[in-house]
Amino acid sequence: MKIAFFDLDKTIIKKDSIVPFMFFYLKKNPKSFIYYIRLIPYFILFLFKIIDNSKIKYEIAHIFKNIPIEFGDSIGEEFANTVVPSLYYNDAIKEINKLKEEGYKLIMVTASFEIYAKFIGKNLGFDRVMGTELWIFRDKYTGFMYGKNCYNEAKRHRLFTEGIFKKDISQNIVYSDSISDLPFFAFAAKKVCVNPDKKLREYAINNKEKNFSIVEWK
Repeated sequence: MKIAFFDLDKTIIKKDSIVPFMFFYLKKNPKSFIYYIRLIPYFILFLFKIIDNSKIKYEIAHIFKNIPIEFGDSIGEEFANTVVPSLYYNDAIKEINKLKEEGYKLIMVTASFEIYAKFIGKNLGFDRVMGTELWIFRDKYTGFMYGKNCYNEAKRHRLFTEGIFKKDISQNIVYSDSISDLPFFAFAAKKVCVNPDKKLREYAINNKEKNFSIVEWK
């Protein structure tokens, strides 16, 4: 089996998806406004790099507190259908379609919340989507993350728990924009850096012998 793994934010779409999603979610669920107010000090701490993205993601999860699964998923699906298409890199869509024609299994592994990432993956024809999960209890979202933020080393752990190991990776490809995905790149022989951040760009240039390449998608 040959697999093409994709990150989502700044790889398939042009920006981090969490901010537009939070604005969209607030419009659809105005009652969550109180949780947004409580997030303000955490965003300040995050901007000053006092807390990391896993901590801020944990706090953001509170906006989903006590909403039924169907309601949350309907918002996630509508966001994927109406907002996200304008954010796609056209080159990413072309690449995804080409890989499907070539018989690749497509797997998205992203730090974005699965509540909407799974619908983005569905729209693009992905076989599997693994994102940051939310804890569900009695058919409602609890406002807490289930497990870790699917970022950095946690992506590797998530793939392992889903039964995907680094065995025969000779035909596999990984697409990502961030240096934080070095553990993720280990699942493929071909490593494609999409509009990479500064650190990943430097790493790719210095490690071409490890099959790192750089593409500039629009």
